Amino acid sequence: MTGSGIYVHLPYCGSRCGYCAFVVSTDRSTAGAYWNALDREMELVGPEASGAYFDSLYLGGGTPSLTPEAELRHLLDGLRRSFAVSPGAEVTLEANPEDVTAVSAQAWASAGVNRVSVGVQSFEDRELSAVGRRHDSAGASGALETLAGRGFSLSGDPILGLPEQTAASFRRSVARLGGSGVEHVSVYLLEAEKSRTMEEDRRLHPERYLSDDEQADAWLEMGESLSAAGFRHYEISNWAREGRQARHNVKYWRRTPTLGLGVSAHELWAGRRRANVSGLERYIGELESGRRPVARDQALGADEERREAIVLGLRLSEGVASGRFGEAVREFGDAALGADSEAWLEAGLLEEAGGRIRFTERGFLLSNEILCRFV
Repeated sequence: MTGSGIYVHLPYCGSRCGYCAFVVSTDRSTAGAYWNALDREMELVGPEASGAYFDSLYLGGGTPSLTPEAELRHLLDGLRRSFAVSPGAEVTLEANPEDVTAVSAQAWASAGVNRVSVGVQSFEDRELSAVGRRHDSAGASGALETLAGRGFSLSGDPILGLPEQTAASFRRSVARLGGSGVEHVSVYLLEAEKSRTMEEDRRLHPERYLSDDEQADAWLEMGESLSAAGFRHYEISNWAREGRQARHNVKYWRRTPTLGLGVSAHELWAGRRRANVSGLERYIGELESGRRPVARDQALGADEERREAIVLGLRLSEGVASGRFGEAVREFGDAALGADSEAWLEAGLLEEAGGRIRFTERGFLLSNEILCRFV
């Protein structure tokens, strides 16, 4: 039986990176009130999750690695008191390299963290500086070495499309990450349009950025490199060594129930999709008044669930059952989708094998354009 998951959003950061579009704050004056609000939210949500058990906890942000040891231990202990967390649960902490020391690593392990996702982004100092990262290449390497020595399961996340990045520099970063001891790699494409500053910079200085075609070539080459290094491409943006897939993140793509705690957190629970408010002060204020700060609460009907099963299932390399895919094409597509789906198969963007439809490596590059046809 698969357990459920809990995501907790910790919004505080030392600085805001140029590409960041998440709900974060560099002002930690509200941190004390925020921890209290999380305590209250756990008290309110706990009864709703009675009878469920959880085998993954994920602390995201923000920069969870900035959380003081006492608060981190308090948070994880509170989660275990409020919810039935299994002893072997995957407990992930997102960390920036500059926060990793032998002391912090010991504190995380002592609190129960067993997996760390490190915001490497790049091993090129020029690229890191261009987006305002506070660490350098040496710091990233040192952080991974420190954590590997403490026995954590490690994930690293390079970004493709950074300013000043070249195909050669991205190739070097991927090679260094693949040989660093990490067991999981999440690769992100820079979404410049989500940052007004970066979008304007790309418009004014296109020479600082790889073209779309160059990014596509770099993506395919990266996949070949990671595969040769022993990683399996199991989701659009994720590669892992055998048995090291992100247990928590796979729940999202398989629509396994997950709770979301903290400002702007999202969840799927009891057939409903909910999202907390994205304003930090409002989040704290609602909980101080004894109310869960939900901004969206939508019951999912059978049609929505079937759509999600296709759109999220196709993100995984295992794809979806051929029969279910065919039903979705007939039920949810526009008039041209049937013909287009055949064209995607003929063009090698999709493939059918073992009674399942899935993206090819080339198909993953165009997955957004294809998936949006089912929404």
